[in-house]
Amino acid sequence: MWTLIRSLRAGAVSAASRTTIAATLAVFAGLAVTPAQAQPVEYVRICSIYGATFFYIPGTDTCVSASQIVDAQFAIARAATRAATGTAMAASLVNPFLPDGTNFAVSMHWAGYDGQHALGVSGLMRLWGNLSFSMGFAAGLDRGKLSTFNERTQTAFGTSFPQESWSQIRVLGRAGLMYSW
Repeated sequence: MWTLIRSLRAGAVSAASRTTIAATLAVFAGLAVTPAQAQPVEYVRICSIYGATFFYIPGTDTCVSASQIVDAQFAIARAATRAATGTAMAASLVNPFLPDGTNFAVSMHWAGYDGQHALGVSGLMRLWGNLSFSMGFAAGLDRGKLSTFNERTQTAFGTSFPQESWSQIRVLGRAGLMYSW
């Protein structure tokens, strides 16, 4: 680069090179000029129809509130832990084996899935001949906690973040008949 500048000062550059350099500088100068009619960028456009807390999602005409986003985050987190608890409960319900010559069997199993745990108890009873009755019961603790950085507020003690935690016992039961031959 410095060699090119020195050669320009000395006049040792060909006419074709001067034309190329002049064209390049003209392009960069044109890019640097901002038209006077350019619209200002609106990063957060307020949706005043519903109130001061509502804003438009960028690039759309959809108007939302930050509290709607927080509520949706909490609902999704609750649904995810509920599904994980249900999966753990279903996995804990294992049907026991009833050997020949016996009439009753009981099994108890623990299962965990995605941080959620469940305990299941299943039983099998021979009703008569080859007909058996089975049943099971599972209980799981659906628990979780979510903090969000949306809708944070300043207090005298610092920044407050919305947070939700839950703990709920969920149950699952099943019953069925089995005929074997």
